[in-house]
Amino acid sequence: MKNVALTISGNRYEVSLEDNFVDFVNKDLTSSDINFHTDNKPDKLLKAYLNLAKRVMSHENEIELILEALDDV
Repeated sequence: MKNVALTISGNRYEVSLEDNFVDFVNKDLTSSDINFHTDNKPDKLLKAYLNLAKRVMSHENEIELILEALDDV
């Protein structure tokens, strides 16, 4: 387990995550311009979440199309 820590509106939050998941979370938050060592505004975290949700929706749609194509085979 590894820790991820963020400061949001002056409050510091720390969570323990599985090692391989921490790498994904760190990369995703960094690409969303979330800072690990300075304060973040809540809107930045919301935007990061929405970007991730959009990617998940896109992946789910792709999986559905693949499953439909497999059903037709």
